[in-house]
Amino acid sequence: MSSEPVTPAPARKKRSSLRLDDASRTLLKRFMADWVWPRWREVVTTLALTTCLAAATGGYPTVIKMSFDKLMAGDKGGTLWWVLAAIIGITAIRATFLYFQAVATNHFVLRITTDMQKQAFAHLIAADFARLSRDTPGRLVSKLTNDVSFIQTALTSGLNSALRDSLSVLALVISMLYLDWMMTLVVLGVYPLAAIPVAMISDRLRRVAKRTQTELGDMTSMLTENLSGARLIKSFRLEDYAAAKLDGSFDQVFNLRMKAVKTRARLDPMLEALGGFAVAGVVAFAYLRISHGISTVGDFMGFITALLMAAQPIRALGNLAGRVHEGLVAAESVYGIIDEKASIIDKPGAKPLVVSKGAITFKNVGFAYEPANKERAVYDFSLDVPGGKTVALVGRSGAGKSTIVNLVPRLFDVTEGSISIDGQDLRDVTITSLRDNVSIVSQDITLFDDTIAANIALGRLSASHDEIIAAAKAAAAHDFIMAQPQGYQTVIGDRGGRLSGGQRQRLALARAILKDAPILLLDEATSALDTESEQLVQSALEKFTKNRTTLVIAHRLSTVQRADQICVMDAGYVVERGTHSELLANNGSYARLAGTVYAPQPAHAN
Repeated sequence: MSSEPVTPAPARKKRSSLRLDDASRTLLKRFMADWVWPRWREVVTTLALTTCLAAATGGYPTVIKMSFDKLMAGDKGGTLWWVLAAIIGITAIRATFLYFQAVATNHFVLRITTDMQKQAFAHLIAADFARLSRDTPGRLVSKLTNDVSFIQTALTSGLNSALRDSLSVLALVISMLYLDWMMTLVVLGVYPLAAIPVAMISDRLRRVAKRTQTELGDMTSMLTENLSGARLIKSFRLEDYAAAKLDGSFDQVFNLRMKAVKTRARLDPMLEALGGFAVAGVVAFAYLRISHGISTVGDFMGFITALLMAAQPIRALGNLAGRVHEGLVAAESVYGIIDEKASIIDKPGAKPLVVSKGAITFKNVGFAYEPANKERAVYDFSLDVPGGKTVALVGRSGAGKSTIVNLVPRLFDVTEGSISIDGQDLRDVTITSLRDNVSIVSQDITLFDDTIAANIALGRLSASHDEIIAAAKAAAAHDFIMAQPQGYQTVIGDRGGRLSGGQRQRLALARAILKDAPILLLDEATSALDTESEQLVQSALEKFTKNRTTLVIAHRLSTVQRADQICVMDAGYVVERGTHSELLANNGSYARLAGTVYAPQPAHAN
């Protein structure tokens, strides 16, 4: 796989339909090297079948000529049956090769586009969390579906036109030359006149294709957002608003697609008209030659058959350039994913993390989501989290608490300062070993449309069913799981939509318990639990976090006050540290928070 970056194509000037600028040629060469040449055996098979199909196509007009010559000669003794058998035979041969060529071509194309989707997704899911957060899921989905669909169409058109149609036209031209070379020259003098308007249409199609693919990404993004926000839309009666918003995007895609359809539709009538001139010229020329005894009726019928059979592949060749340009624009988009380099990677010589006590040390940590921006989410953050202890981060929204939690598993890298575990800088250890030793549970629960058991098992894929049950019991989830229709085998729907908020949260906790990592990060992990469930989970967590390093963010006093140390944050800075009682006695920021944010709250989920 080549790693050569793709340079975005610059603004392109008008050019002939078969010419590409330097950027497009580079992209096409790379695409061929990456995806086509590795499957050269399939290419050879497709080429062989296409050649046989073209030969059968070229032989058809000759059969027609011989048939008419025999019929016009009035031969006796079964001439008609011979003619019929020859026609049926050549069409059966052509139909057979047409079937196998279509199957081979589509297998080749679908295999390539499927492999592209696999590689693009694997690269994307392995990318930095910051990169995944930069684009909406809808836009990323559009790149892996709509853009790949354009590539598939371009590949199919390329193989069918560049191979099948080109070879078919070549075979038919050879047949026409055999039948009447002078009439063939007349036809060949007419069709090249189509090259200039075809070039103009192709260039317009390329520009429309780029706009269409961009708009498709936006439309897919809005669709994803609105379908994901169905609860909000329903509760606020925003159905009409959401529909109107999507209608505009649907109409924009419709208008762009219709522009492409209208632009592309000009080719067929133009080539049809040119074909009419060619046929009229052939008929007039053939009349003169037949009347002077130079040609036969069989020659004429065979020639007309070849000319009419060539019309469709010639039209397809006229559309080829537009399809290729659409495919190249889409390939550039997909390569944009594949070529993007991750910034959070293992440094040369990185070693596996060795956890002894699990002590976490933050030293003068600063972080900005945009490094070039002077604005920081965290400023000069220093904190020692002793191994096996629980430290709570508290503060109002936007204080930087979740940012600190995200820095520990290196979802982001610090902008300044350092973070170490047992004296090992996180940037000096392998990412795999670091994340194997860290469990994180947040208020934003991620569950998949799978069984309950499968969702818990994501904590450790090799876990046995008994271990899954034990983790669920430790998270106070076993009872509600057994109340489900199929127990642990119940499918919970997209993002766990068939469960309550509290139930989803307990499954996430069970997953973390199953992973059994020495470092636990809890970001509002009990926020969606009712009072009874919280008491059960807190009891489970008290056992689970014993001798386990825990960094916890919580908006409930019952969670915070049990911590061995509390770190109060405000606008990215640390403003207070101490135990619950010490901080209350100081009557500072924490005391004010305890009186407002951490005041007892009513239960709100079960």
